[in-house]
Amino acid sequence: MARQTIRSYIDKDLPRQVLSNLMWAAFGVNRKQGPRGGLGRTAPSAVNAQEIDLYVAASEGLFLYDAASHTLKPVLAGDLRGKLGPAAAAKAGVTIIYVADYSRYGNVGDAATRKAWANAAAGFIGQNVYLFADSEGLGAWFRAMIPEKENLAKTLKLRSDQEILYVQTVGYPALQ
Repeated sequence: MARQTIRSYIDKDLPRQVLSNLMWAAFGVNRKQGPRGGLGRTAPSAVNAQEIDLYVAASEGLFLYDAASHTLKPVLAGDLRGKLGPAAAAKAGVTIIYVADYSRYGNVGDAATRKAWANAAAGFIGQNVYLFADSEGLGAWFRAMIPEKENLAKTLKLRSDQEILYVQTVGYPALQ
């Protein structure tokens, strides 16, 4: 395997089982008892805060990944993929939106520390996505440049203690 960024995709949805496996690999539950009494996940999280929420933009709409039930909860109807990055990414199967929920840290750490922890957690999850994508013959593209980030936060109805950090597109690569 060789992790690489893919920036060109064909217009094809991911099969449901592939999407299910992708989300589990990204940040799914892999044990009932993790650190500090919470569920264990496939990516580490400082103080097991599990501060990253994964929203999935697909052709059918926008969903929030619920790791405990391993389901995608509907958030919005309509295809938002074209608003999350370059036109090449709009055709990909899904774009994952990484949202940090700083409230999950409780009183642990100051604001700068919490932000650093959340960015590290998002990086671990993003790497899991890259590895899974490569194992399935999919491409992935992780990026911080998000058009109209503030409007997207309003669309997602994020609170002031939540922040969009990154997006990651996953799909079938176009022939290069």
